[in-house]
Amino acid sequence: VWRARPRTVVSAWRPERVCHVAEFAMGAAGSGAGRNRVGGAHEVVLVSTEILRVAGLTGFHTSVIVDDREFFFDREGIMAAPPLWSHIVGRAKSAGPNEGKTQMTPVGMSSNSGKALVEALMYFFEKGTYDIFYKNCNTFSDAALYFLAGQRLDPKYNRIERLITSTNPISTRILNRMFRAFVQHTTGTTVDADIYTTNPEAEGFSVEDVVASIDEAAESDSDDDTDDDDDGAQSDCSADSARSLCCHVTSNRRARESILLAARG
Repeated sequence: VWRARPRTVVSAWRPERVCHVAEFAMGAAGSGAGRNRVGGAHEVVLVSTEILRVAGLTGFHTSVIVDDREFFFDREGIMAAPPLWSHIVGRAKSAGPNEGKTQMTPVGMSSNSGKALVEALMYFFEKGTYDIFYKNCNTFSDAALYFLAGQRLDPKYNRIERLITSTNPISTRILNRMFRAFVQHTTGTTVDADIYTTNPEAEGFSVEDVVASIDEAAESDSDDDTDDDDDGAQSDCSADSARSLCCHVTSNRRARESILLAARG
């Protein structure tokens, strides 16, 4: 287990509070999101905490630390916090003796800052779109690692989610039976309704679409650099903001534009 350097302890960031990224993103833009995003000035660390073990499988909560801020996704959207904040809260709520083990894994250095990460992903991971299986903290960490370092989240961290989603609706029916039986056993109350239902706001979401958008932004950034070097080249768009509108119209246009704007920040 890699131990954080002193500057990444929880008290390293002032003020010590959690804020929504809409507040965090205010200010100067971050670094670009081009292909050469690895090897920059921003330290990236993946943080993982075991939150449950069932049928030989381990469930994890993950987040990403960029420099001295932690970024994670929950029902409120993308959140910025002091390092390890979400994991400390999770450990405090943990009841099992084997739960709550937190590991910090260094990813490397990135040319993209925390602000660039927020600006690129905030429209993909909006408030109210969280789903415990289809769009959760691990989904965000997967996309964040790819944006920051061109790496994907180790499959061990989202194995349970992949198992559930690949066997739905059978898996969710079994889960709801287990949940209802557990509630009845522990409280004596009979529960007829399903405890878990898929969040309709998460339906159709795919982290692969986010990854594709990041690649698209990198390609666009690379093409723009080539055009700048060509004395005879002329852009079809008069400005960066216009380019993101007229050159990248997609079914998820606003989210893709956010990546393009962060790439040109």
